[in-house]
Amino acid sequence: MNLLGEINCFAVCLKLSEFAMLVALLIVISISLLAASFMIKMPKHRLLTFVSAQIAAFLAIITTFYLMKCDGMLTIYLYSGYAVISTALIFGVQRFYDRLMIKRLNAKPISNVIGWVQEFTGRLANATVYYYDAAVPRAFAAGKSIFVSFGLLEMLSDDELKAVLAHEAWHIRNNNRAPYMKQLAIMTFSSPGREEIEELADRYAAEIAGSEALSRARSKLDKVFI
Repeated sequence: MNLLGEINCFAVCLKLSEFAMLVALLIVISISLLAASFMIKMPKHRLLTFVSAQIAAFLAIITTFYLMKCDGMLTIYLYSGYAVISTALIFGVQRFYDRLMIKRLNAKPISNVIGWVQEFTGRLANATVYYYDAAVPRAFAAGKSIFVSFGLLEMLSDDELKAVLAHEAWHIRNNNRAPYMKQLAIMTFSSPGREEIEELADRYAAEIAGSEALSRARSKLDKVFI
């Protein structure tokens, strides 16, 4: 069966099915929630609305495939393979990514050079902080680890560094949700709402280290990457 024939099969099966209205309703709900997510100002509510739109779209896709009466449809096989491979990649990489980064960057525990950093971060999240030799100021979270470059340590004051660490600690604390959100976004062919996630991490950092420290850290980093 060619692609046009499969599209026609989808249309016929949905038209004849008693669940056609359910699929249509899920699609309408998904589109409505997606539109609402762009209008909501609160980042937490915006992110929850966006995820709800993804769930509705995913349910519409699964329901449509369930209703298919045609055997050997290429689109179903392709989507199934896409879902299996993306699931393995996301959850596999998520589990071992920090170990790979430690070896790749030749990273060392931060307690070797700055004593208070690990203690401060440990109060915020179950994470180990590592430093690595690089002039470019950078910090990122992976698995249950936070990585900071020498360039970042040299550029920021203690308060500014606390703001950056708190930002990354938020990612660690919410790390269990991230793979599921990414997988859901991939399976519904949508965006995971990265901007909303970063804004929530910034709000947490401002609560911990102060908005002024966060603003100064952001300003210094922005000047480097402009």
